Parts: sequence; structure tokens; C-alpha cells
Amino acid sequence: MNLIKNWLDVKSEAAEYLSHIIRINTSNPFKNEMDAIQYLVEVAEQNGLYTYVHKTDENRGNIVISLNPDYSNPIVLLSHLDVVPANEEDWEVPPFSGEIINDVLWGRGTIDTKQLTITHLMVLILLKRNNVPLNRDIIMIATSDEENGSQFGLLPFLEKHPTLFNNSIVFNEGGGFPLLIENQVYYLCELGQKGLAKVRITAKKDSSSNPYLPNNNGMQVILDAINAFQEPNICEKIPPATLALFNTIASSQDWHFSEHELELFLNKIPPNHLSLFIAMSKTTFSITKWNGGKKHPELMNQYEIFLDSRPVPSVNKEAYDKMLETILGDLPVQYEILSFSQGYESEINHDHLALFEQELQTEVPNAKVVPFLSIGGSDARHLTGYNSQIYGYCPMLPDMSFDRVIKMVHGVNERIPLESLRFGIQNMYNILIQMEGVYEE
Repeated sequence: MNLIKNWLDVKSEAAEYLSHIIRINTSNPFKNEMDAIQYLVEVAEQNGLYTYVHKTDENRGNIVISLNPDYSNPIVLLSHLDVVPANEEDWEVPPFSGEIINDVLWGRGTIDTKQLTITHLMVLILLKRNNVPLNRDIIMIATSDEENGSQFGLLPFLEKHPTLFNNSIVFNEGGGFPLLIENQVYYLCELGQKGLAKVRITAKKDSSSNPYLPNNNGMQVILDAINAFQEPNICEKIPPATLALFNTIASSQDWHFSEHELELFLNKIPPNHLSLFIAMSKTTFSITKWNGGKKHPELMNQYEIFLDSRPVPSVNKEAYDKMLETILGDLPVQYEILSFSQGYESEINHDHLALFEQELQTEVPNAKVVPFLSIGGSDARHLTGYNSQIYGYCPMLPDMSFDRVIKMVHGVNERIPLESLRFGIQNMYNILIQMEGVYEE
């Protein structure tokens, strides 16, 4: 099945590409991804691949790299080139140095997601280099502006190419990181994302209150509203991806699991994973801001709080509005949903997950691939109307565990062991051949 004779050479080549593109500072909102795009054009065309650059603004755009000049109904390998800013003073190694120390490559974007861009590029290079016959076209798309809403990235690309993602398979960021529970390794494959809602809640100050005889009624109402969101009285079904994850873990650990006895199951989860498991199972609310009192005279004697909320995918805006009504009950407050985007969830394709697991186990014996509902967002959220099967998946070795990686994404000292880079490339290459290749000995 495998046509690659020396994966160490592949690792070395990929490391060179990744180090170079890390040195191109594409921090968002500096709006400067085009230098990275031009570098990808150069590498791709030197390796016989075809490129198409979709410019969206001055020095911004998207790039498509493909095996053929024309493609239809492709498998899409999706990543983004922009990164969040990094303060060099906080890092042990300069964040845009692309330096390799003890076989570990440092820099902003080594996980989110220039590593993924180079993984996808290497997969296409290897498919081309080895003349692998394919049943289906495979392309990669690397976008701009993902970290700031995609207004100059995937969104205008979808407007120009509205049918490209129809009924497609998409491999994107968000998964491939392992969890370790009781010596069993579980690899997360993102099959959906929670939604995002922003809400403002206001309570009027009692007009009879004054500086000499304050009654603090408005403040107390806001405190009551905050308390209402600490343990909201709402009834929700666990999302299917999360339910499948919990069932798989319970079965492999010989634990009892029932949706109606969730707390008993969660009590067995290691503390470093518990908040993630809770967030995957229900709608969550976070107070982000509180205004009121003398420091905010513009509020005209009102108190207000702001919520960031992550609804489970089954909750649309109407259902979310009713949820807020239920939680706030009879409290004398007004609320406004400032923004709302519904989450999504792909159907579970057990054949594909079994294939991912089979490839993993060539190097990580007994590893399991499990569905995962992401609590964050990515470009995948813009593909919900295309009937796409979306996988957030590109595996890393077990030492790059989820709880370790999550601290580096948007954090300091982001880095990737080059063996994990090689591992991800090898997995994705072999997976795509088995999914769509016509392999001959």
C-alpha cells in the first residue's frame, strides 16, 4: 500500500517548508498572507502541481493547489495561513524564527495551522511524485483571515465557487490530538462544532435609589441573573458525536454509561479532561463583562452583563431564545441576542473512522479514534449548507496530547516535534490512498 521508501526524507523536506513559512509573519490583523501564498505557489509548481490564487484584498487571498488543472467533486484538504499575534518577549524561542531545536520546530503556526498546510502540501507532492492513480480529485485550499472571521478568506471564496464543496469530504483542523485515559489512547476526530452566541442582559436601577439611601436593587437583579447561568435549569440531549465518544470510552474502560446518569460517568474522567467533557455535552455560558454604577453614567442607571455562549449544534436561534427565557425566568431584566451562529455536526461514518484507526495502529497499537464535538470554531462552520462530510483530523504522536496542545494554541512556545509532523503526513497520505486510490503492487 505504501509507496514511500524513506519517510525520514519526507520529514526533512516538510520541516524545510514549514520552517520557511513560519518565518513569514502572517499575524492577523496585519493582513499580510500573500507572501506565504506566493511561497506555496513556488514550492507547488516546482513539484509539478497546479495552483490558483484567489485574491480577496491587498496582500490577502486564498490558494488552491491541485494534482490536475481541472477538478470536480474533490476531497478538500483545508487549512489557514493567518496566525494570532505573538509577543516575542514571552517566548523561549522567537515565534517567527522557525528554529529547529532537538528535532522540534518552534514558532507561531506550528500547530494552528501552518503545520496542517504543509502536511496537505506534502501529501499532494507525494501523490504526484508517485503517480498514484485516484478515483477522485484531491485538492488543498489554504485560506486567509480564519482567525478574524474569514471575511477575506473562505467566505469570498465560497461566493466565487459556490458548488466546489457540494457533497465533498473535507479534512480540516481541529482534531487528531490524543487523550490518555487509564493507559488507553483515544484520538479525537472532530465531527462538529458548537455554535456561538453573544448576549447582553440589562436591569434597570430602582428610581427611588439615591446616593444617600441606595437600595442596590438593579445590582442585585444582575447578580441573580449571573447566578442563574451558573447552573441553568435546562434539559438538553447530549449531541450524537459526544454520545458516541462517551459510549466508546465507557465500553473500552468497562465503565457503566447512561445518558440519564451522566454525572456518574463524568466522575471517572481524569480532572484534566473534565471541563472539556462537560463542555462537549451541553450548552455553556460565560460572563465576559459587567457594566454599571458611577463609572458608567452613560447607562442611565442601568446595569448590564454580557454573555458568550456555546450552544450545542441542535440549538437554533429560536430555541436559544426560549432557553434564555427559561433561565432568566421572572427576573426583571431585558436581554438582546447580539449575534448567533448555529453549530453543526457531521454524521458518523464508521467505515472512515475505522480506516483512520487502522492507519493509526501501525505506529500506536490499540489506539482508538473517537468522534469529537469541538468547543471552538474554524472555517468548517461556513460549510454547513453544502452537505459536506467534515473531519477535523490530522493525527500527532501520543506525546502531543490534547491537554498539552491546547495550551500552545494561541498561547506561548507553540511548537511541534518533527516526528509528529512526519506521522501526520504519513497517516493522511495512506488514508487518502485507501479512501480514493487505485493501488497496484
